[in-house]
Amino acid sequence: MAKPTSRRNRKHKKDFQNKVKSLAGRLILFFVIFLVVLWLGLQAFNFCVFHAIRTADAQMGELVITTDARGALLFQEEVISAPVSGKLEPLVTEGMRVSIGTVVARMEPLTGPDGKKGSMEINSPSTGIVCYHLDGWEGVYDRLSWESSDPSVLFQNLTKESKPDDEVSQKEEFNRGDPVCKIIDNLVNPYLIIRFDSLNCPQVKNGERLQLTWEKEGKGEGRVLSLINKEENKYAFIELERMRPFPCQHLLELEVRCKKGEGIIIPESALISENNQSGVYVMSVLGPVFKKVDVVAAQNGQAAVQGISPGAEVVKNPGLAKLIKKDG
Repeated sequence: MAKPTSRRNRKHKKDFQNKVKSLAGRLILFFVIFLVVLWLGLQAFNFCVFHAIRTADAQMGELVITTDARGALLFQEEVISAPVSGKLEPLVTEGMRVSIGTVVARMEPLTGPDGKKGSMEINSPSTGIVCYHLDGWEGVYDRLSWESSDPSVLFQNLTKESKPDDEVSQKEEFNRGDPVCKIIDNLVNPYLIIRFDSLNCPQVKNGERLQLTWEKEGKGEGRVLSLINKEENKYAFIELERMRPFPCQHLLELEVRCKKGEGIIIPESALISENNQSGVYVMSVLGPVFKKVDVVAAQNGQAAVQGISPGAEVVKNPGLAKLIKKDG
């Protein structure tokens, strides 16, 4: 009876060993398949993320903020009145600089002093720029009153609706004593008060230089003297310089350009912080690489940085790049 029992035990042992081997083989196969699937999944994930990354070419340049604003120009001016009633004949182009005593216009009286018709010359009382457009605020707001003027009241008064003499230059006939033109002193720089909308106001600082344009050809530069926040607006007091041509009107519709810094211009969304360092991801052959940068300035969706080369492909969505980054 011992032999059959021993034989059965050996058979059971062999069957158990075969089952163990079979199970181990299946487990190994399953593990290998799992690794392959995991590797393929990671590759597919990286592939999708890689192709979801958006880049922008970094270029050397200036970070310039442009905004629309309204300006009130304060200058020294002298109004010339009609010496007699009659028609005005301008002899000097508006915007031209004349010296004292220059004949700028001629009045053709309806009836002369002796009952006869004749013309009378109008001479410039001072040196400056000739302007035939008057807005009725001559002498009320001038260069000397900029510090004492309330900017909100000033702009309210200088709106187009409150210009009683805005079309003086289009009149054909003038009564004696009517203002016919003015001479603007251009030997000293005028002051300009700029009103920014609080919702569209650049970060302007005292002493900063602004580039200004107005109408079709007007250009100039100005240095910020002081800043005031009042009600819903921000006001910048500017000393206007390098004007071409010299503006003759008090109210200007401006385009203001603020230079914030120089460097490599990139989208502000490309900036990311890692290990308390500001940087960007730059695309390489192997994938995105983190590069540390120094931020010179950032505003309105753009940033000027230093630390990367012009022409680099900067990742605009660094959150995705961080998932598959390579060591730089």
